[in-house]
Amino acid sequence: MLSLKTLAASYTLSAKLDPECEKLINSLGIRRSTILDYVYPNNIKLSAAHLRLTPYQDIKTFIEDCCRLIDMAIQSGSQLLLLPHLMGLVPLSVDKPSMSLATAFIEDLCKGQTPPANLRARFEASMDKLSDFLFDCYYNIFLLLAHKYNIYIAAGSTYVATSQGIFCRSYLFSPDSDEAFFQDKLTLNPTERALGLLPGNELKIFDSKIGKLAILADTDGSFYECYKAAKALGAQLVLTPALASEQLSHNPRYNASLMNAQHYNLYTVRSSFYSTGEALPVFRGASGIYAPLLMTRDLNGVVVHNHESDETGGVLSSRI
Repeated sequence: MLSLKTLAASYTLSAKLDPECEKLINSLGIRRSTILDYVYPNNIKLSAAHLRLTPYQDIKTFIEDCCRLIDMAIQSGSQLLLLPHLMGLVPLSVDKPSMSLATAFIEDLCKGQTPPANLRARFEASMDKLSDFLFDCYYNIFLLLAHKYNIYIAAGSTYVATSQGIFCRSYLFSPDSDEAFFQDKLTLNPTERALGLLPGNELKIFDSKIGKLAILADTDGSFYECYKAAKALGAQLVLTPALASEQLSHNPRYNASLMNAQHYNLYTVRSSFYSTGEALPVFRGASGIYAPLLMTRDLNGVVVHNHESDETGGVLSSRI
């Protein structure tokens, strides 16, 4: 049975997200970039967001922050911007009842005292009532921004409720299409399995103007097998939206994205959240762009990389 808190959260969230996104984006006066109109093998440039995870006051503030990151990417000459894992859940923070519901759920999950069956039932009930509003908001915002700015936006990932079940799905939005490319997460962590998420059953390759791309979100980007499959399918570039609190990932020696880039001779872009832990859980993963050793200036596989967990957030950009 759905709790009154879940019903209240679904009502207030729908009121705040439903009609506003398109109006707000159309009012921003976004100038279309011509950066994708002239793409050559020697001018491909990519950007990874290193984004501070913080609650947003309203959906307007969230959209403006996304535009700030896209503007930074375009000013650097990038044709693609990668955002962190579970970016699609961030709009929850604009609504206090929804945020309270999510925070309580995370706390119960971390304590480990609530029976898994109860947690799964609560998660499924929340997804049933909240996912449509969240997904429509997330999908419409980034599809519109990709079209308005004329840039590829790999907008992290989100949880999607389908007729088959709940998947963790990453999206790549193209300015040339009204339908986004998507990749379901292939390897689930113990928490995702406990919540009843389903793994994806295939790895897809997106053939873009800047090359053939594969998306390996979060734990997918840590496994050699996923990179091996991407390489076999013809991928030239791997996008890894990340989330986990991996303090050691700031040391290249322990960074899975960098190590896999070397092992399979693939360029890799990684985008992570960071947070102080004041209002939300602590996240300190690294962001960067990695390449085969001989393709980097210092012969260490690092093209660009944030070296400290509390380094100021923004966009890391480089030519590949």
